[in-house]
Order: sequence, then structure tokens, then C-alpha cells
Amino acid sequence: MSTPEQIAKRFENDTANHEMTVLHDDGLYRHLRFAKPDSSRDWFSIVTWPQKLVINGSVGTYVFSRMEDMFDFIRTSCPAGSPNYTYWEEKVVACGDPVVDYSTDLLDKQVTEHLKEVEAEKYWPGVAEAWNEKVYGFFAEYDTTNEHGARCALHDFTYKPDGAPESEEPFQFYDTVDWDLRDYDWKYLWSCHAIQWGIGQYDSKRVAATQAVEVTS
Repeated sequence: MSTPEQIAKRFENDTANHEMTVLHDDGLYRHLRFAKPDSSRDWFSIVTWPQKLVINGSVGTYVFSRMEDMFDFIRTSCPAGSPNYTYWEEKVVACGDPVVDYSTDLLDKQVTEHLKEVEAEKYWPGVAEAWNEKVYGFFAEYDTTNEHGARCALHDFTYKPDGAPESEEPFQFYDTVDWDLRDYDWKYLWSCHAIQWGIGQYDSKRVAATQAVEVTS
């Protein structure tokens, strides 16, 4: 899992030398392409028509729908100048890549917080090490690289310290079915930054063109 801050920095680095090419610009019908000259790495296009905005390229493909002019929608729905991931997610009507996906980082976070909450190490010393060994060890018993495997591991895992009395109950995870193990996919976060930045580039170019006309008129 990558944090929004990490993706913001990654996007900045990925597009440091990108240039905008306006392929079509007729009212609400636009086609903008952004890429580093003579390179196809991390390129993306933004296409709009009434009530639709599509971003696609080497990172991901997402279709958004909310209002007649989707550029205005993006411009007016960015809190503190940042992409509005949650609100924009509600407006995704189609996608070629996931908006949210399973995250091993979230699994680790949930497990760590749960072990701390129930004071597992106090009552079952070594339980955290045992979990890590069965999940990430050389002879790991569980495959948690996918959500199904993670759910199975949480359901099946038991642990009892060496030397513990037979009557002692082993540690088990309970009520994990409601654990949220999914987070925004990095491609979705990157694409949100691309949309906001791309529209900013488009707006700046239009302002510059208007000012140039005013100077020469």
C-alpha cells in the first residue's frame, strides 16, 4: 500500500518533464495528451464530453461522471487543493483498473492493532513472532498476498506458548470478518493527481493565451 503523500511525490517525479498536447478543444469536447517528449513512459490522456471525463494511459483507465462540464466538477471539488479521492470514487462509472484493492499493509496494521488491544503478548508470549513466521517465514503456511488467503490465515491461525498448560486456551483471532483489508489502489491515486494537474496545465495555457491576445490587441 502506498500513502496518498507517497503517490503525490511519485506523480510529481513521474511527470517532471511532461508536456501537454491539445489534440481537440471544442467546448465540452476535449482531448489532452500529457507525456515526456519522445517517450511513452507514464503518458496519459484526458478526454471529456458532456457529463463524462476519461483518463487513460500507461498507468490506468477510469471514467467519471457527475456534471455537464467535468473540468468544472474537478476544479470545484478539490479540498485544500488536493484530489478528492473519496468523493471522486463515487463518480467512477467504469474502470479498467481497480479503484480499491486488497492491501497487505492494512492486514499487518489490523493484526498489530488487534494484538495490542487484547494484550496478546501478555497472555500468549511470542504470538506476534509466531504469526509473522507462519505468514512471512521461510516455511510460511499461509499465502496472504491475496485477500482470500489473508482471510483464511486469520480464521485458521492458533498459537499456544511452549510449556503452556493443556487447559490453557490458545490464541485465536475473532470477529475478523468485518476487518477492512482494502484501500485505494495506487493507480487510482496517481490518476486522480493526473486529472487535477492536467486540468491545471490546461487552465494555465488558456490564461496565457488570453493574456497574449490582450497584449497584442
